[in-house]
Formats: sequence, structure tokens, C-alpha cells
Amino acid sequence: MKKTIALTFTLLLIGVGVYVSRAVPPVAADEQSRAAALKLYRSLTDAQKKSAVKEFSDKERYLEKFTPGARPGLAVKDLTKDQKAMVEDLVKTMTSEYGAKRCFDVVKQDGEGDRFINFFGEPSADKPFAWRLALHHLTLIYAEYGKDKADEFGPILLGGNPVKEIWDEEEKLAIELFGSLTPDEAKAIQAKGISATSGAAIGKAGVKIGDLNDKSRGLARALLAKRLAVFSADRKKIADAIIERDGGVDSLRIAFWNKAEKTLRDGGNYHWRIGNDTFLADWQTAANNHAHMTVRGKAKPAVK
Repeated sequence: MKKTIALTFTLLLIGVGVYVSRAVPPVAADEQSRAAALKLYRSLTDAQKKSAVKEFSDKERYLEKFTPGARPGLAVKDLTKDQKAMVEDLVKTMTSEYGAKRCFDVVKQDGEGDRFINFFGEPSADKPFAWRLALHHLTLIYAEYGKDKADEFGPILLGGNPVKEIWDEEEKLAIELFGSLTPDEAKAIQAKGISATSGAAIGKAGVKIGDLNDKSRGLARALLAKRLAVFSADRKKIADAIIERDGGVDSLRIAFWNKAEKTLRDGGNYHWRIGNDTFLADWQTAANNHAHMTVRGKAKPAVK
């Protein structure tokens, strides 16, 4: 009798668990990000808000700066222990597990003393707002647009000095891609002149991804996918939508400056860029074992 009761109780618990798992959908990444942002925002004192908070329209939201030193905003080193943990939650909720690990590795390299946080508007599900975390080789921008659909991504700045193994998976793909090109493709994909700094527009340099041979085309897609794998599923959807709206991945151009034949740690000195007029992802070798990387997008206005 006792065994029967125990078995019935166990089955009941299993049934409840299954029901709950089906009835309660997982919290979306952007909902977690919004909640984390609101929690940090509400924890700020008036004095902290004076340093951290700007209007949503403030142009500093688009600042792209790789040089070392202070950034606009509230210094993270001046936050309380609890607030610093909230900043880490901001990073975790807008990135994937793969991306969060790399972002925190960059923070360890650059030092926690030079991190700065900004809010652009007050976090809300109904009104536009954004937050930015910035330091030497890492700038993360998270933005929402209230009831309007997001049409911007970033700008996001990544990198490292020394890069070490942080971006090995991405670099391996770039080198494999370059090695897979036909002689004609290798010539066409080489951009003329000296590469501009990370974040510069691609213009008409290089070739369209869709014009590459099958293997190279697949590797170019994989290279872009690896860069976007840094971000949460919800953030990645925004970048994907901007790309698809303008013709899809195969319509993006890809260019190399110099030959990507060896890693940065082995003395490689190359730069690649994927993009068009609305989207950009790139890698710039800034020095030996030193890289700057940019990702950003802004959709063109819809034609009415």
C-alpha cells in the first residue's frame, strides 16, 4: 500500500513538472536584459545618475573609440559591490555563453578600473532606452525602441591586447577561408591601398560572398556567424534582420587587406571586413597579437 502511494505521488510530481514546464515559457533574453538594466538603473544614487544618464538621442551612444583611457559615463570602479555584479548581469544577458566568456576575458586584460557605464533614457518596455559599457577593447551597446521595431545594432567594439586565444575560433575560420579561395578570388578579394581603422565602411572593396566558390562561401558565412555568436539569440535576431532586409548574407561584400595565412600570435598582419551600406563586421590587426573588431548595423528606412 505504501509503495502504491509513493508511486502515485511520484507520478503526480512528474506530471506537475511537465505541466509547469509547458505552461511557463522561458524568459526571453531581451526581457532578462531589460530587467537587469532596470535593476541597475534603480540602484543608482542621484549623484551616480548625474554621471551615467543621458538622453536617448545623445550622440555619445554611437561613440566608437579603441584608444585606452577614460570613456564618458560613470566609472564602474566607483560602484558598490552589488552594483558591479549587476553590470556583469548586463553583459551576461545580452551575450551568449560563448560571448560572455570572451567579454570577461577582455575585461581581465584591459583592467576593471577603466570601465564606464552609461544609460541613455530610463529602462522601460514602452519607451526607447539604451545602456553602454565601454573600456579599451570592449564596448557593448544594448538598445530597445519601445513599441517600435529595432533597426540598429551596436556599435559593438571587441578585440584584445594581447589577443592570446580569446578569438582563436574566429581567426581559424578567417585563415581557412583565405586559403580556400581560387587564385582569381584571392586577387579580387584583396582591397587596394592601406586598410582604414576598424569600423570603416567597406564600400565597393572585395567581392560579394555569394560570388565565392562553394567552400569559400560557406566559410565566409561561418565567419560572420561566429562573430554574431557573441550575442544572445534576441540580439542576434536584430543583426540578422538588418542583413536579410538588404539582400541576405550572400549580398554582403567581403574584403581582405594583406594575406591571412598565419595567426596574430605567429606574426600575421591582415585585416578583413564583411558588410554593405547597412551592416559591418570586421577584424583589424592593430599590432603583434593585438586586434580591433567592430560590429554594427542600421537598417535603411522602409520604402513607403
